[in-house]
Amino acid sequence: MPSVSRRPARVFAMQLLYAMEITGEAPGYCLPGVLESNPISSDMQIFGMKLLDGVLERKEEFRNTFLEIIPDWSPERLSTIDKIILQIAMTEMLIADTPIKVILSEAVQIANKYSDEDSPSFVNGVLQNFAKIKKML
Repeated sequence: MPSVSRRPARVFAMQLLYAMEITGEAPGYCLPGVLESNPISSDMQIFGMKLLDGVLERKEEFRNTFLEIIPDWSPERLSTIDKIILQIAMTEMLIADTPIKVILSEAVQIANKYSDEDSPSFVNGVLQNFAKIKKML
């Protein structure tokens, strides 16, 4: 039986986190606009919200992780979209039963679509290091 791609949930979480970042508003305020521009199934919404909650719970932890993995960069220098893609992928690595290689591949593909040309390799490198630090690879 083929598995269902969770990419719509990941993109939904990314869009919602981005909307929150640029507006400074809570998820409930941003949610209707995100769903209007990108409607997804309720199953994908549930998984996307699980990712969003995980990111929000771990923001400080991820900030410290970025400082450890990329010491020459400050988290403020990361592009907003790259930071969000990384946070979603790291959250999924920690909370979901998705294979690590799938999470890495999805994050790289999302970065390829939504960020700049250097982002896919940057995202891959950071996530590879995160997985090694967490002894997932």
